[in-house]
Amino acid sequence: MYKSTTVTILAVIFALAALPSYADDKDVTIKAVSQAHQGRGIVNKLNLDAGKVNISHEAIDSLKWPKMTMDFNVSDKSSLVEVKPGMKVEFELVKFADGFRITKISQAKE
Repeated sequence: MYKSTTVTILAVIFALAALPSYADDKDVTIKAVSQAHQGRGIVNKLNLDAGKVNISHEAIDSLKWPKMTMDFNVSDKSSLVEVKPGMKVEFELVKFADGFRITKISQAKE
């Protein structure tokens, strides 16, 4: 009996350890997991409903990214209200658990 009880207890411990931690997963998806990176570029397209912006950006040295054209998600869709295609912008890019997002965007100061 002692042996079967030990096996049962160990099985329960391993089963509980394998369960996902939903609270931890939720917290990770809303928290930034790295510092902010600064970028500059030109807006090509906007999708206000999806909270996405396509930017042809200069090299971002802190990420070791060359200049390129990319779609970015934004943390706050309302930040795109003043942004227009063809506009030169400065933006702050932060890596979250689900990928990079623009957390700030504004017209570039020449």
